[in-house]
Parts: sequence; C-alpha cells; structure tokens
Amino acid sequence: MALRTWLLRRAMGRFRITDDIVRHLTTFQRLGETVEVQLPTELLPIGARTVFRALRTRAASQLGVDWVWPYWLERQVDPRDPAFVPRGHLPFLANITNRNWTMVGNVASPWEAIVDPRGLVTPWYDGWSLDWWVGADDRWHVPSRDSGVRQRLVDSAPIVETAMRVPGGDVIHRAYAVQADEEYVVIEIENASRLPVAIALAVRPYNPEGLAVVERVALHDRTVTVDGRPALLFPRPPSRATGSTFRRGDSAAEVFRGTAADALPDPLRCEAGLAQAAFLFPLAHQATLQVALPLVAERRTRRRRLARRRVERMPEIPAGGLPPSAVVARGWRVQTDRGMRLVLPDARLAEAVDANRRYLLLLHDGTEITPGPATYHRFWFRDAAYMLAALDRYGFHGEATEVISHFQDRQRVDGFFFSQRQEWDSNGAALWSMAEHWRLTGELVADGDSVSRAVRWIGRKLRGARRDEEVAGLMPPGISAEHLGPFDHYYWDSFWSWRGLLDGAAMLRHLGRDKQAAAAEEWAAALGAALDRSMARVAAELGGAAVPAGPRRHLDPAMIGSLVACWPLALYRGDEPRMAATADVIRERFCIGDAFFQGISHTGLGTYLTMQLAFAELDAGDRRALARLQWLLGAATPTWTWPEAIHPQLGGGCMGDGHHGWAAADFLSMVRALLVREVDGGLALCSMLPDHWLGQGIEVHDAPTHAGLMSFAVRWHGDRPALLWDLKRRGDGSAPVTLTARGLDPAWSSTEARGEALLATPPELQAAAGGFS
Repeated sequence: MALRTWLLRRAMGRFRITDDIVRHLTTFQRLGETVEVQLPTELLPIGARTVFRALRTRAASQLGVDWVWPYWLERQVDPRDPAFVPRGHLPFLANITNRNWTMVGNVASPWEAIVDPRGLVTPWYDGWSLDWWVGADDRWHVPSRDSGVRQRLVDSAPIVETAMRVPGGDVIHRAYAVQADEEYVVIEIENASRLPVAIALAVRPYNPEGLAVVERVALHDRTVTVDGRPALLFPRPPSRATGSTFRRGDSAAEVFRGTAADALPDPLRCEAGLAQAAFLFPLAHQATLQVALPLVAERRTRRRRLARRRVERMPEIPAGGLPPSAVVARGWRVQTDRGMRLVLPDARLAEAVDANRRYLLLLHDGTEITPGPATYHRFWFRDAAYMLAALDRYGFHGEATEVISHFQDRQRVDGFFFSQRQEWDSNGAALWSMAEHWRLTGELVADGDSVSRAVRWIGRKLRGARRDEEVAGLMPPGISAEHLGPFDHYYWDSFWSWRGLLDGAAMLRHLGRDKQAAAAEEWAAALGAALDRSMARVAAELGGAAVPAGPRRHLDPAMIGSLVACWPLALYRGDEPRMAATADVIRERFCIGDAFFQGISHTGLGTYLTMQLAFAELDAGDRRALARLQWLLGAATPTWTWPEAIHPQLGGGCMGDGHHGWAAADFLSMVRALLVREVDGGLALCSMLPDHWLGQGIEVHDAPTHAGLMSFAVRWHGDRPALLWDLKRRGDGSAPVTLTARGLDPAWSSTEARGEALLATPPELQAAAGGFS
C-alpha cells in the first residue's frame, strides 16, 4: 500500500469513513489513466468556489422562502416551474437550468460586468448584484418574477436593454459600460409608460451563479459602499432607503409594504454574508435615471474610515450625466467599422454577426483573451486558439497580435506553453495560432527560439511516451478539454501536437532555421504514422473506421473531439473515411435533432461542439451543416449569446460560462466559412448557402484569407448569379489561387485575381426551402 493511500485511510478512519466508502474514491481514480497525471492545481480555486457557493446557496434558499431571488433561482426552487430541480440528499444548489448572461464592458479592458436575462447586473466577479423593481399603480413589479419582461441589444452593441411591462407602458432598463475618470457600468432606467413610477435599486447578495458574500452595506450621501468598497453612485440622494440582514429578512418586504425609511440602518452588517439594501427614487413619465457602478473593485475592508476615504476619492457623476446609451451605441459602430464587412440577406444572422464581433473584442483583455466574462474569465491556449483565429478572420489583427506576441511570457524554460497542468494540447494550439495569424496576415509574430523550444517539448513528450502498442508514439495521458472526460490518452492532444509540429516546422524554415525545422518535420512524420497505426488497431477492435476520443475509449460522445483533425487543423478532409465514419456515428448516436448532445461533463446540447460537427460536414459538402448553424442561431438568447451547453428540455444554459467566447468564435468562423474558406489550391467562395439566400445579394469586403484580402459580391440577373471579385494578393502572388463558388455554380472556377462572371442557374433555386427562418 502506498504511503499516501495509507495516510488517507488513516485520516478518514478518524472520521469513521470506512474502507468501503474510500473505495468509491480509489476506484473513481481508475476510470481513466493515472500515468503522469495529478489534478491541475489551477482548477482548485474554481472548484472550491463552486462547491462552497453552492453549499451556501442551498442552505439560504430553503430558509429564505419569502426572499426575492435571481431569475434562475426563482425558477429552480419553484416546484410548479419546469426548471425545478429536486435537491435530495445533495447539499448543493447551483445554476444548472438558466446559465445565460450577457457581458458589457470597454474595449481593451480586462473588466466585464454581466447582465442576466431579467436585467440583474453583476459588476464584480462572484460579487453582489444590482436588481431593479418598479412600483406602479397596481403593485411592485419584480423582473425575476414578472412574465412581461423582454431583452435585446441596442444597435447590436454591448448595451443590454431590458423592458418590463407596467400599467401604461414599459419601464426600460439599459446596462452598458463607459470609460470616464473610472470604468463604470451605467444603469439607465427610462419610464416610457404614461404614469409616474417608483424605482427601487436593490443591492443583492447574489449573482447568476449563486450567493455572494455581502457583509456590510452603507450609504455615504450619494455613494453606496459594499464591504467598504464604492459600489454604486447616485446622481442625487435617494428619497427612501431600507436595508436588512438574513436574520431580519429580505428588505424587499419593506419596499413592497411601503415602509422604507429615510436612511439605512447604521451599521448594516450581516454575519451570514447576506446583507442587502434598496434605494428608492421617483421617476416621472418620460424621465430617465442614471446610476453608475465602478467596474474595478477595491479590496474588502472593515475599516469605516478607509471606506469613507475611498468614497471621497471617487469622482462624482457629472452634472450633465454620463454618456447616454445612444451615444455609446454610436461609439461601438465607429470602433468596429473595420476589418471584414458583410452584407447578408438574413437580417437576424447579420445582427448576430455584428453583436458577436463586438463581444469577441470585449473578451480580448490586452495581452490575454478569455472564453468568458465570469466563470471562465481566465486564459487557456486551447480556447484562445479558436478565438484568436476568429479575430484574425474578421480582420481584428491588432488584437490578435497583442495576445500572440505575449505567448512566450507563458512559456516555461522547457518549452511548455503553460496555462494549466496536463494540458498537452497547449503547445500545438499556441503554434497553430501563431501560424494561422501568419497565414492570414503575412506577419509572423513568433520568436525563433520560442518556436524551437515549443516543438522540442512536443518531441520530448513523444519520445517519453509509453510503448504499449495502442498508444506508442502518441502524447501521454492528460486532461485538456474537459468535454473529453477523465485523464486519458486522447487523440485530441496528438492531433493538436501533430499540427503544431507541422506549423512549427514551417515557421522555423521561414526564419532560416532549417536544421530545427527538419527535426520538427521528422517528429511530425513519426506522430502521423503513430496515429495511423493506433487508429487502425482501434478500428479493428471496434469493427469500424470511426475514431473514438482515445485508443482506450469506446465510441462515446467525447469522440466529437476527434473531428478537430478535420477542422480547424486540416490534417484530414471531411470526406476522409475515418472522419466521415466518425461524423456518421455522432449523428446516429449523439445528436438530439440538429444539435450534438454532450453526455460527458457538459450534459447538455453543445454549442461550439455542435459547430465542430458542422465544420466537418461543411468540409465534406454535407448540407446538414446549415441545419446545425440554424439550430445555433435559434438557440441564442435575445442578446445573441450562448452558454457552453444548453439544457435539452428548457433551452437555458446548463454548463460553463453563460456567455461563452469559444461558442461566439465558432459561430463567427462558421458564417465566414460559408462565404469564404481556404481549400486545397485556393479559396471556396459561397461553398454552401441556405436556399432562401438564392436570388438575394451578398457582399464580402476585405476578408483576410491565406491568399490575401478577398472581396466579392453576388448580384442576380434573373435566376443567374453574377459574381464580381477582387483578391489582393500578398507577396509576389506568383502561385495561382483557384477560386470556386460551388454553392452558386458547381462547375465554375477561375485563377484570375479579379474579374466578374455570369454563373449558371443554381440547381437548388427551383426547390428553395428552409434557411434561417
């Protein structure tokens, strides 16, 4: 018995945790590989926060039955609601039915706030939130409970507008970020009804993920502090205020009874961390109220004098107010009037593209890019690869360059690009990102020494691999993408490493490092051969060509990860027999309707994972790819966001960050791929189009491609499309680039850099049906 196991059993024995209980843990560890594997310590804070928060949320929500809770929790504890989740013996309660939110923030800033589907605004990570309640002629209207609530974006910008119906019209809540003396989230509430109303701005100790810790709330003239930190700035003192603790009950009760006082209790302190307060303002017909929430949180403090000094240092809201939402929307149009520009026949799709271009810029945080504003607000090379490629494909090269140029800051001495332990895909992802940026821009943002160390690290991992025949020559077992499952040998890691070696070799040759390039090519050839041997052996064992997630796995949902070899890595074509067989099994066994259901970890309809299947289908010429995109568009929130996974019955988010950057990136890349994508020997324009687009104009301007900037337009002469194109080649442009447009005319091609052609009538035109309705 290992010393660690003996110590564990001794410690558990003191708490009467017997061997039969411990065996649940020891056998769990054997569900996957144990070689070279330990739990990545970087994930421990995330896991601990999730568990402890869920523990508090369960305890408080079952006792606070008369509290106003956030939208997701109101539904999840209501036995009459379809989103009700019985808790049973589990002591935890987390949001697993409505993980949907929308980020707001400023370009090039690392700070984003999130807005839930009912306008609850959370300015600080895992912190308090600002709710809004409306006192109308009939009663108090609460967005998390009322049915007449709608949400949208203002001009496809990160300005979230939530409207609630009250007698006489709507009260409209808008949330957006501005950069003034400080970074703020501005809350703009407009009374668009015919009658005056009262507005209660409520500091709440929760957010879209669970309970937050709020121990103290205070009002200093026009500034509210939360745990000693300036949190909410008013343009004038509130007319009434009320506050409470968990033991005394929810302050909402006093608001709804009309018994709010002139001031908050002093001090307002809750040892259970559930202090809350509400501040009331009258709002006349057609009037607007603006308040500001600092985006950057200071450290908690219990020192009241320090809290007052912080308030004194805070700039006041200008007499003329902060910029209104209409001005901020115009600023976003100016900020994003660059890069690839599209004119699409589908208005909803065009709006979603515009919104997600801007979201991707918000997730760019200077030297990093993160796959979410909340749960996943940290850097991973894997997620960054997809998001940086989307930035480059849409022409936001400066942002991509800034992140890639700092990759080497994360590279260890041994060459490992580190974002998390045991992520063996990271070096391949980093090298591919550098190379794809180079291919799309002509700019190689890579240091030769860094690239050389990165490929040598992969080479060492391959040489140190186990000699078992089924895994010989592959990357070691690890934990990369969590949707693959527990620690194991994954083809995913080896596919990424193979592409990294190929791209590393190309970059090293370009930098004049031929000897190092040759070594990388040799390792790449060996890894490609090892993959072929392993997949052949697995095919013989399983009785089919479909590629599982790893050589020791059955055909489970994680096999979706093996399609990465087709897209984006382009190691195999989509119609290559193994890739085609893999897609067939996924469609047959693991799809619900047009969406892929990920039963491992996510246990929901995968957003970017459905797109992984769609990209493989697009490459194979399979029009079911369009149905996947149509599903994704239909599954979006009204603000054009997606979570990591979607509840298959309810349609709400059930896993991961409620505003997921990888999903946004794949959506943008899929739309771009339908219009222009790189293929062997050239570019495919309009390779697959929805039927209802036929007969309507399309324009693509300044699309970055491996061949240069591509612009084209489709016009119609009766039932025949006319194609006008202009390819601005990079470099000497000596190699011919073949253009095709199979979605318009399968027989047409050209090697001319610019021109126009009247194409044949598309065969689908007479049978047009479906599309993005």
